[in-house]
This record gives sequence, structure tokens and C-alpha cells, in this order.
Amino acid sequence: GVLEREHERMRTTVGLLASMVTAVLVASVVLVTAIGSARPVAAAQRPNILFVMTDDQPIKDTMGAMPEVRERVRDKGMTLPNAYVSQSLCCPSRASVLRGQYPHNTGVVTNAGLRTFRARGEEDNTVAHWLGRQGYSRALVGRYMNGYDASYTPSGWSYWYAKAAASTPGRKVRENGRVIDFAGKPGNWGDRFKGKALGYLDRSTDQASDGPFALFFWTSQPHLPAGSYAGRYSGMYKNAALPRVPSYNEKNVRDKPKWVRNLGRIGNRERARLRQWRRNQLRSVRQVDDTVGAMLDLLARRGELDNTYVVFTTDNGTHMGEHRWFGVKERGAKNTAYEEAANVHMFVRGPGIKAGSTSGKLVLNNDLAPTFARIAGGTPPPFVDGRSVLPVWKGRATTWRTAIMNERPAKDGNPIPDYHAAITPRYTYVEYGTGEKELYDRNNDPYELRSRHRDTAYADTRRALSDRLSTLEGCKAVGCRKAEDRP
Repeated sequence: GVLEREHERMRTTVGLLASMVTAVLVASVVLVTAIGSARPVAAAQRPNILFVMTDDQPIKDTMGAMPEVRERVRDKGMTLPNAYVSQSLCCPSRASVLRGQYPHNTGVVTNAGLRTFRARGEEDNTVAHWLGRQGYSRALVGRYMNGYDASYTPSGWSYWYAKAAASTPGRKVRENGRVIDFAGKPGNWGDRFKGKALGYLDRSTDQASDGPFALFFWTSQPHLPAGSYAGRYSGMYKNAALPRVPSYNEKNVRDKPKWVRNLGRIGNRERARLRQWRRNQLRSVRQVDDTVGAMLDLLARRGELDNTYVVFTTDNGTHMGEHRWFGVKERGAKNTAYEEAANVHMFVRGPGIKAGSTSGKLVLNNDLAPTFARIAGGTPPPFVDGRSVLPVWKGRATTWRTAIMNERPAKDGNPIPDYHAAITPRYTYVEYGTGEKELYDRNNDPYELRSRHRDTAYADTRRALSDRLSTLEGCKAVGCRKAEDRP
């Protein structure tokens, strides 16, 4: 009996030991599995953001040079042909992207607006801060806002690599807390930006965790004269011509405001310059495209691409002789409500976005910050004018805005007067500070050749759009969204 009881105790002990060993082995397997899949599991809950924004790109006319963006962003996601900027100028557009506000609310209405942005404290409350509060690593690589001199790193960013404006002596860039001057040294900004962006995405440039990230890749290409591409692209697009569109070097401008009538026709010398600029544009955006492809490849290797929202757009478009307007030094061929400058097209792929889809909904650069905040699981601050476009991207938007405003509030000596414009999916209506007006029916006149502002057949449309514009001018926050949503 004693032996039987002893054997029973031994069997019990052995059984308990076996159970413990099994439990340890199972726990080990679970732990190893969890460790091996920590990044994908976390990513599945918190999507990443890769936001690529070019500089002054006429997207519709240059996409032929961007096979990676076409095939791996546009074709794998959604095209938004009715994407616009709230001001067709670099610095105001970038401020609107960072804050989700119209320029009249950021106070940044010229390319000298960075000082205002900082003085008003707006630089310390941007989408970078909102994402940070949700646990995202945030990086900006490339070009920041006009006038940035690399003397400081703005708050809110986990990793910072931004070059100084051309007006700054030397060829400086600030990487977090240090300044590097590439004056007299070989190399190309596009390649430098590419290297830093890939380093960040591979978690080697920055000590970012394996948690969610938001990379703002803001290249300075293809800003006119667009000659900053790497030498290996110089042999490409040698025979490229300007698009043959009816608005190029427009012949009859009697319906246009005085600033257009004063431009005169484009001559042979200007035509040759524009052709060279177009070839440079194509070479520049091809370099950007190669960088986008490399970033997508890296994300795919890391198993993160399918859980990353990839957004491609530009800070504003640019005229290349349409309506006789073309780049002149730093004034550039923008600052207008015409489609060439105000319409920017947008391509986006990511979780829940149907491949090959298109949405004609009106989207604004003001919408990017609140959209990114929502992706991160946060709530945009109450001062934001824009709205999340996630419902549009995912095909769930049952109701949506019916108009947006493109404005140029500044009176800065530019040949183009100050103006405010109401843009709907069909019409563009402009009121200039000079008292002049324009009205285009883009369904019947996509190149905006004939203004209907004096056409009696459009009298009711003109009055309705003028009334709508009066509610958009000076709007704030929810008031802007209500004004945009009116029937």
C-alpha cells in the first residue's frame, strides 16, 4: 500500500512536471510568434502614412514620366481628379496642409509667411503634434516652407531633414540638431532626400520604434526651372514637347481680366524656354518617381506596404503657357484659380481603398491634416476648417461638400490681383479685388477659354456662386464646412 501510494505520488509529480514543460513550450512558441509578428500586428491596428508632395507639379501633364506612381499608387488605389489647393502658392499651401485651414485663417498668404506662421504659434500646433499624441513617429524629409533657413528644428517632429531656402547662403540642410552645408560638394538634393527617407523607413536614420509612422516626403522637385535633377536623368525626354492644349498661348483673351490681357502672346524665345522647362520637369519627376518606387519596395519587404496609406499630390500646379501665363523667376506661373494652378489631382492607396477606383468628390489640401489625425485614431482640433476624406477614399461618403474656395487674399505687387474663387465640380467663379469677374462652365469648357460672367444664360448661376462665395470668405472652422456643404 505504501509503494502504491509512493508510485501514485511519483506519477502525479511526473504529470505535473510534464504539464509544466508543455506549458513552457507553448508559452515559448506563443512568445516567439508574437515577437516575430509584433510589427504586423501593431501595424494592422495603426496604419502608417507616407505622404509624398512635390513642388509646383502639373500632375496631369507629367504623369507619363511617373510609372511607379501610376502603377503602384494610382492603379492600386484611388484617383481624385477634383483635388484642389486653397491657395495656388507654395508657402500658403504648405501651411494649410500642416494646419488644415484656409490661408485667411493661418495668416500665411504669401511666400514670406513662415514668420507669421511662427509668430502666431501655429508651427507649434500642427498635424505632426496631433500624430505624436497618438504615438506616431513623425518625419519630414525634403523642403519645408519658403524662407526656412535651417537655423532651428520645428517642434513636433521625431526626425527632421529639411534643406534651407535658396535665399540662405550656402547649400544647407538641417538634420535634427545639426546643420550640414553641401556648398561645393558633389551630389543632388533628390538623392540626399531619397537616402534619408529610406533610412527613416528602415528605422536606421531615426531611433523610431516599430510602431506606426508618418513620413512627409516633401521634395523640392520639379519647381521651375526644374533643373535640379541628378545627372543620370539628363539624357531622358530630349524630344518632349509642350502639351498641345487650346488654352496654351490663348489667342482671344477679351473675356479675361486685365492682368491676362496685359501678358501678350508667347514668342519663340519664351516657347523654347518653356520646352526646356518641360523636359526638366519630366526628368525631375522621374527622379521623384524612382524614389517613390524605392520607398514602396522597402515597405513591401518590411511587410508594411498593405497597411500604409500612400498619398501623392503637389503643393500647387503651374501654368506652362496656358492663358499666356508662364514662370517668371520666383513668382512662378501659379497664383491663379485656373485649373492649371489650383487643381492638383491626388492619388492614394491604403487599407480599405479599392484598387483602380475614382472619386469626383471635391477634396482640398485643408483636408489632409484632419484625415491623418483620423487615421491615427485622434480628433482634429476645433480650429480646423477641413474634414477627413477617409469616407471618400473608402467609397462611403453619402453626402459631401458642394464647393470649395481658392483664394489669394494678398496684395503684394504681383501682376495678379487679389481674388476669391468658388469652385464646384462644374464651375469656377472668381471675384477679383479690382471688381473684375470670371465664370467658367468646366463641363462644357474644360480649358476655361470663355468666361460666362456676362452671359445672361448663366445669370442665376453667377448670382448663386457669388452668394456662396460671400459665405466662404472669412469663414472659420465648422462655419467653413457648413458653407461648403450648402446646396
